[in-house]
Amino acid sequence: MKPQEIGIDRLCRATIEEKWGDLSKLPKELVDGVFTVYREFMTCYLNILRQQDNKSSDWIPETVRIDSELTDQMSHFFSDYQHITRKFCKLNQKMEQVLAMSKDTHPKLYHHKIDEILARFVLQVTQGDKDEENR
Repeated sequence: MKPQEIGIDRLCRATIEEKWGDLSKLPKELVDGVFTVYREFMTCYLNILRQQDNKSSDWIPETVRIDSELTDQMSHFFSDYQHITRKFCKLNQKMEQVLAMSKDTHPKLYHHKIDEILARFVLQVTQGDKDEENR
C-alpha cells in the first residue's frame, strides 16, 4: 500500500471514529462498507481541498473536518463526485438512524435498518456502482 493510501485510510478511520465512536459492536460487513464509502468520499474530498488550497497531489492533512457546504457543492458536480458524495450523505443518514436505535428494544427494526444499509451501499461496492437513489 502506498503512503498516500495509508494516510487516507488513517484519516477515514479517525473521521469515522470521531463521528460515531467505536463501531466494533456492529456487523463487520457493515463497518467495512462504511469504511469503503468513506474512503471513496475522502479521496474526492481531499482532491477538492488540494485544488482549493493549491496543495500537491500527495498532500494529506493530519486531520480533516468535513465541511457541509463543500460537501453540498460536491453533490451538485456533474461527475463521479456527485454520486460518491450523495452516497456518502445518504449513508450518514442511515447510520445515524441505526446508531440512534436500541438493538435490544427494537431488534427486528435494528436488523432491518442494517440490512437496508448493506443492500443499498455495501453490496454496491462489490457489484459495481448502481444508482442507489432509484432503489
